[in-house]
Amino acid sequence: MKRHCYGSTAWILLVFLHLVTAKKQRQPNIILVVADDLGFNEVSWHNPNIITPTLQELADNGLILEQHYAQPKCAPSRAALLTGLYPYKMGRQHESLSPMLPTGLGTRFRLLPEYLKEVGYSTHAIGKWHLGYCSWDYTPTRRGFDTFFGFYSHAEDYYTRVSSNRLKSFSGYDLRENDAVTHEGAGEYSASLFSGRAVKMIEEQPAGQPMFMYLAYQSIHKPVQVPDQYARMYQPYGKLTKESLRQGMVSALDEGMRNLTEALKRRDMMDDTVIIFLSDNGGYERGSNWPLRGKKNSVYEGGTRTVSLIHYPRMKDELKGRTSVSMVHLVDWLPTILTIAGGGLNGTKLDGIDQSLHLLAGWPGPRYELVYNINDALRITAAIRYGRWKLILGYPEGLTSDRTRENTRSLFYRTIFQAMKADMVYLYDLKKDPNETRNLANKKKKIMRLLRGKIKKIYHSGDLVPPDFPSPTLRSLPQHYGGVVSPGWCKSH
Repeated sequence: MKRHCYGSTAWILLVFLHLVTAKKQRQPNIILVVADDLGFNEVSWHNPNIITPTLQELADNGLILEQHYAQPKCAPSRAALLTGLYPYKMGRQHESLSPMLPTGLGTRFRLLPEYLKEVGYSTHAIGKWHLGYCSWDYTPTRRGFDTFFGFYSHAEDYYTRVSSNRLKSFSGYDLRENDAVTHEGAGEYSASLFSGRAVKMIEEQPAGQPMFMYLAYQSIHKPVQVPDQYARMYQPYGKLTKESLRQGMVSALDEGMRNLTEALKRRDMMDDTVIIFLSDNGGYERGSNWPLRGKKNSVYEGGTRTVSLIHYPRMKDELKGRTSVSMVHLVDWLPTILTIAGGGLNGTKLDGIDQSLHLLAGWPGPRYELVYNINDALRITAAIRYGRWKLILGYPEGLTSDRTRENTRSLFYRTIFQAMKADMVYLYDLKKDPNETRNLANKKKKIMRLLRGKIKKIYHSGDLVPPDFPSPTLRSLPQHYGGVVSPGWCKSH
């Protein structure tokens, strides 16, 4: 991939001096907020029918990232976000991490909080983890976080904290305070519970020490649950529809963000806090990503182009209220945040590009290309963007997580050669056709061959790691651990 650099030491110094005040240099607090399955059309700046006044205020006084990209599903996105690496380099490119899989994000990969601790930050994780828990080595307090309050698995009931899979063969209670099971906030809606914990961490943060908070809401992932008062904001009368409930979940999330920002203001911390907000992938409902094509679990824009903003009161006034149309990928946040924090990578090679001068100083965006995904676990999907052009080889839509190798091997193409032979080649001009309605593969063959060559180069580079996709194990079942989702039934790698 094309790399961009500006000279490490001078670059960090320039950005850091730009960000801090003239009278007193200080490392800003950094709050990284991840919404779950929030669609492109489910925020007020894309859809005036959605009620998100807090997010709108942050966007109006910050920077909207209109070309922000994530992975097609939850766990791969979280892996990319916290490592700065594309998931195909870590074996995490396939689907999500089922709670029964004996694996997790490899411990050889350093996470963002580990870097930030080296430059003096306290580090806190709240909410959804979903990067593996079968070994204690995969859990947050072993991966650089000083504290953790949240759940390990992929999803759970918003009130009872019971996590289960689609077939209900896996079912157990899942809420932890660091390593210990906790029943704090029993019956409380999770957006309120996690926001309340974030407020508590802000109130207890020692003066003079910078804080990094990773606040990963489960909202608005299934199940569709929300207190009626939020859904009634969209449907005052009658039996509540699924659409009204889902929209209410967005507004409940926004209220959690309001509580967070009000706590920062009470502690006089708002001016010294960078807030980054993003969704881990596109929405899963029809229309939730309008006008983009596709949804969660696809490499179409609707599955991978997500809502995002960055807010920092110490940005110059003339830079606030802008919308960036430059590409930003999840992998960019690690080097960007580390630069804002005054740290460095010390020669570590990442896929992420430092975007700090683009985001906070108005410089042109440095990213020109990105990889959507390369995944051949069950069937082949390979997608890449280069400038305005996007190429998909194979199947744009993913399979559900419960599909096995045995029931897909004879049904689908597994290699890029087979995909090309079957004419499963899709080329889109995202500048003229952002909604991917016209396949130009047969009309722009030179462009198609250029992007296809980039995909082949990745295959030949040795960087492509086979998907880490072991079979589910019954040792995972909470019934073996007193009905609680628990680590301790696999070895880390």
